[in-house]
Amino acid sequence: MHIYSKKNLLALLILLSMSSCEKETNVDISKNPAKLVVLGEFNQEDDALINLSTSVFSTAKGAFPDVEDAQISLLDKNNTLIEKYTYQSKGNYTGKKAMTGQQYKLAVNYNGETYQAQTTIPSAFNLNLIEQDASSLIAEIVDLSLEINAYTFEILAKPFTVDRYYLENGQKIKVNSEAEFTELLKIKPNLEPKRDTTFNTKFSRIYIETADNRTENVKYNVLKDNSGRIFLTDKTFNGGKTTLEIYYQNLLSNTANIQYVLVVKSTDPVYFNYLYSSDLQAAKSLAGITDVPIKGNIVNALGIWGGAYVKKIILKN
Repeated sequence: MHIYSKKNLLALLILLSMSSCEKETNVDISKNPAKLVVLGEFNQEDDALINLSTSVFSTAKGAFPDVEDAQISLLDKNNTLIEKYTYQSKGNYTGKKAMTGQQYKLAVNYNGETYQAQTTIPSAFNLNLIEQDASSLIAEIVDLSLEINAYTFEILAKPFTVDRYYLENGQKIKVNSEAEFTELLKIKPNLEPKRDTTFNTKFSRIYIETADNRTENVKYNVLKDNSGRIFLTDKTFNGGKTTLEIYYQNLLSNTANIQYVLVVKSTDPVYFNYLYSSDLQAAKSLAGITDVPIKGNIVNALGIWGGAYVKKIILKN
């Protein structure tokens, strides 16, 4: 799950006009009092992660201060407590995965105030990879319900390292490459190769494009080229299936240790609009325009707690 890093949060608050669910409010970090900033996604695939910080930049810390002493509670639609999140580090709080089709509520207690939000995890869908080459792919969405779904498409680049070794008398003997393993197996056919893969905690979205005029990207001709996400609602295929062709630079042939993953999310409407507005504001800001309001769902605070049903396909290991 992708959460904005603290390095990006200053740019986020400067460039984006964020608001609570009560009304639209532009953020002026030089004048406005500090507000709580909540950034999180809740889905059935990944453990829950919420990041808390404040909206006033600290020159002493050189960043937006992490909120380390809040209490986060997850509740069901009847306000029954499901669990309390656990604080990890750097403003990050973790909890359990979501369940498909369920409604949830969030309560953040901080400095004597309670900040609330609610979201729903959309119903399941199927994702199939129909075709793929070095610069494009065709993905198929199978919409399994008649509810209105709003999909986002992105390709994540996740760096990793591989620790290759074998055991000899209980000791790890390091091997530098697959070629070295091959040569060793010729000499020691009973040798058991072992590989430990470690993914970097930091990953990025690659730029993707589409020519499909059903997408929000092409429909309004702002995010048509080189966007980090493609946005598509199911108005033309609700309860059925469709395909989407996605183009990208020739990155999948890269021999470096990077795993590329196609991630498709069916999001709740508020989260869909939040992500689209964020990308739209980022695109417009290149021309000096910062007039796109971004509406979150945290009452009396900034940010988003978005519900999503997520499907992933590994494109390249």
